[in-house]
Amino acid sequence: MRRAIPVVLGFLVVTITLTWFWEESGRLLYGRFLRNVAPPIYDAIGFDGARVGAFRQRYINWVPFVGLMVVTPGLSWRRRLGGLAGGLFLLFAGHLALNLTERVHKAAQLPFVPSLVSDALPFVLWILFAWPVVSSWFGSALAEIGGAMQDEHDGDDADATGDAP
Repeated sequence: MRRAIPVVLGFLVVTITLTWFWEESGRLLYGRFLRNVAPPIYDAIGFDGARVGAFRQRYINWVPFVGLMVVTPGLSWRRRLGGLAGGLFLLFAGHLALNLTERVHKAAQLPFVPSLVSDALPFVLWILFAWPVVSSWFGSALAEIGGAMQDEHDGDDADATGDAP
């Protein structure tokens, strides 16, 4: 538990700082970037006439991804930097796809499924890029659960034979 506190605090510092930068100027700069870059990409892949939509509130999903990649303990620098580059590219592609939902659904809010995908994508990408570390957490937790279950089972056997511990 004590090892988790610095990680959680680091995550909070990183994400609060990135959110502040996003709100101060990042959202506007990214919106301009998308308006310049997205139309030729859409045209090249056959979505002629698709343009950047108004769903910029979802573009902030990069913040938790970067925060998790930066603070995940035990991640090599090569995997950390490669994961950041690959994940940010995939999030950008997700933003391009999110804009295409506006052509289909012109309501004030995004439909449920695109919203869910957009919100979950940073966490899914973090698990994929940080898998060697994250999988070891699952292995450790499963080993602890298995050990506790075995201890409980051993205690049941002792009671059944009349042997007291």
